[in-house]
Amino acid sequence: MKRFFSLMIVAVLALSLLLTACGNEQVTPEAKPEAGTVVEAGTEKDGAAMEAAEPKAEGEAAADSEPVAEADTEKDGAVEPAEKTAADAGEETRTIIDHAGNEVVIPAKLERIAIGSLTPLVSVYAMFTGSADGLVGIHEDSRHSIEHSVMNNIVPGLAELPSSFSTSGTDDINIEELLKLEPQVYFYNEIVKENYEILKSAGIPAVAFSTTLFEDYSTIDTFNAWVDLLAEVLDKKDQAPGIKAFAEEKLELVQSRVGELKDEDKPRALILANYNENVIVAGGTSFANYWITTAGGVNLGYDVGAFVAPVNMEQIYEWNPEVLYINSFSPYTVDQLVNNKAKEGDDWSGIAAVQNGRVYKIPKGTYYWFPPSSDAPLNLLFMAKTMHPDLFEDIDLEKEIRGYYQDLFDYELSDEELEGILNPTEGF
Repeated sequence: MKRFFSLMIVAVLALSLLLTACGNEQVTPEAKPEAGTVVEAGTEKDGAAMEAAEPKAEGEAAADSEPVAEADTEKDGAVEPAEKTAADAGEETRTIIDHAGNEVVIPAKLERIAIGSLTPLVSVYAMFTGSADGLVGIHEDSRHSIEHSVMNNIVPGLAELPSSFSTSGTDDINIEELLKLEPQVYFYNEIVKENYEILKSAGIPAVAFSTTLFEDYSTIDTFNAWVDLLAEVLDKKDQAPGIKAFAEEKLELVQSRVGELKDEDKPRALILANYNENVIVAGGTSFANYWITTAGGVNLGYDVGAFVAPVNMEQIYEWNPEVLYINSFSPYTVDQLVNNKAKEGDDWSGIAAVQNGRVYKIPKGTYYWFPPSSDAPLNLLFMAKTMHPDLFEDIDLEKEIRGYYQDLFDYELSDEELEGILNPTEGF
C-alpha cells in the first residue's frame, strides 16, 4: 500500500486473472466445503487450494508478489527443516474450512496469530476480540493505517505489533522474519496463492479470508463472512454480539427506503477510487458499485469494466456526476478538489456535483471505509444519507458513529476524533 495508484493499476490486471480463472476452473463438491465449517478435530486433510482469483480490496497489495524467502532456513551452513505443525507435535487440533475451501488444521488453542496483506482484517479482528490479544504480527500497511487512525487510540499497542515479515505495498512474506514470531496460524488474502504455498512449506497453517465471496461485491456480507470465519477459527463468540446484527439492521433500513426508487430518482454518482497522480475510478466489478447501487444511486463508472481504471477529465465531464466521492485513500480534500487546488491542470468547476455542493470524501475510522472493514455498516449510512439527504433526514450520522463505537468497541469518541473520521486528510 506504499503508493495506492500503482496498486490500483495492478488491481485491473488482477480482475483479468479473476475472469480467466473463473472461466477455466472446475471445482468438485468435495473440493470446496462450506466456509467456516469445523471438520473433525485432531485430523488433518490437505485440502487443495482453490484457484478462484479475486481483486484486492482497495489499498491492498498486488496478487503477483514474488516469494521473499525459502521456507527452510540456513544455520551454520546446514538447512533446517520447516517447523513442525501442531498436529505433527501431537497437540490437540481442530480443522476448519476457510474461504478458499481449504481444510486447515489449527491448534485447538490459538494464542499466536499473524495477519497478512488483507489489511482491513486487523480492524475486524480487534472489534471481534475487543483487543490485540492473540496477535503477534500484522502487515506493515495495517500498522501504518492504525498509526494514522482512531484505531490507535481504541486499541493501544496495536500499531506496535511487529511487521518486519511484510513489505509495504506488497503481499510478500519474509518467512525467516515470520518464523521468529512463532505464529500458530496466519490469515492471508485468498487471492494470493503464493502465500498459501509458502506458508504451507514453512509448516504454518494458513487461513484464507476473501474479499469477493459475493458477486455484487457486498462489503456488508463480506464483513459478516469475516466475522463468521473468525468465530470458527478462534472458537469463540465475538465480544460485541451486535456486530452482525447492526450491519443487517442498517442494510434493511437503507433498502426499505431506496428499494422502490425509480431510475430517474437515482442520482448519477461516481467514486474516485483514488485521486493522486491520476484520476482513478471504480468500475462495475468493485466495492464502489455496491456502495452506490445499494444506497440508491447509479454508478457512472460501471462501464469501465475493471475493478479500478484511470480516466481523463474529458470522461469525467461526459459523465457529469451529480454526486462525487473521493476515496479516503486519496490525499486530496473536498476543498482542494472543488477549488481546483488538487492536481494541477484538472478543472472540476464545470461538474454538476461541484456546482451543487455534493462532493464528499469517504470517511476513515478504524480503517478506510471503502473496502470491507469493521466500519462497513457506517459507510452504508454515509452513502445513503449523502445520496438521498431527504430520505435519510432523520439519520444523525454523528450520533450513529458515536453509538457504534461505544457499543462495539466500548469507546467514547472525542469531538476531535469524530471530526477526523468524517473529514480525513491523510491518504496512504
